[in-house]
Amino acid sequence: MKKRIFSLLLSTMLVAGLMAGCGSSSDSTDEVETESATAAATASDSDFEYAGALEGVTLDVGTSGTYAPFSYFDEDGTTLIGYDIDLLYMFQDLLGFEISDDTIQDMDYSPLTTSVGEGMLDIAMAALCATDERSEIMNFSETYYDAGIVVVVSPDNEEITSVEDLEGGDYTVAVQSGTISYTYAATYLPEDCLQVYDSQALAYKAVEDGQADATIYDLPGTSYSISTGEIDLKVVGDEFYNGQAPYCVAFSFDICEEYPDIVEYFNAAIEYLSENGTLDALNEEWFG
Repeated sequence: MKKRIFSLLLSTMLVAGLMAGCGSSSDSTDEVETESATAAATASDSDFEYAGALEGVTLDVGTSGTYAPFSYFDEDGTTLIGYDIDLLYMFQDLLGFEISDDTIQDMDYSPLTTSVGEGMLDIAMAALCATDERSEIMNFSETYYDAGIVVVVSPDNEEITSVEDLEGGDYTVAVQSGTISYTYAATYLPEDCLQVYDSQALAYKAVEDGQADATIYDLPGTSYSISTGEIDLKVVGDEFYNGQAPYCVAFSFDICEEYPDIVEYFNAAIEYLSENGTLDALNEEWFG
């Protein structure tokens, strides 16, 4: 809860203008009430061109709640916190929209993307990568976080030191289906060395239990899991495949038809928060 309180203060201060001058997996589809990170902010920053552009608009918003540190549950088990949650409330403060029933819907990645694609959700923020396949059924904002991927092995593994060591097919590699990591592995690694799992938690466990030699996954999620002791593994080699995992806000075609400028507004907010240092501060808070 301490982390959440700090996030609330950071979000409120940054978006109120004090700094201005410049797919573990869950099958839950329950609606989860959240606290507004900008409840104490009474007005949008006057320097922002589109301040209040979506006032009076109510959006159905979704996230995963399964991918720390971007969106996950606090210790109380009901409050959603994370980088994406803080950023969502910053968007809300700047643009003025309301979140339906003050509730963000949490669900696994497959139903989340389906819900956006079918218009059951208006927007989603869940460390979603803008892929060509997804772009056929939804629109995306500009990138707000570019996540590279890394190789992860057991602490006593001294043989694997980089992704190049995996290219010969001598080691088994656990990957989560439907992720950028899987896309990379399916493209650049021998098929017969891959072990595909429904969740990254299972992929991590396969390495911990010695069923696989390595896994590859996004750096921020992996670093968080290691730093919090959720997994007993280590990262080897450099981050790679940068630019291939752009985290973006997803929009249903329906909401874009109803509000044709909504993507432009969010893009402007991303640029504004980047230029005034807010995104850098979020990175420091959540990734250290």
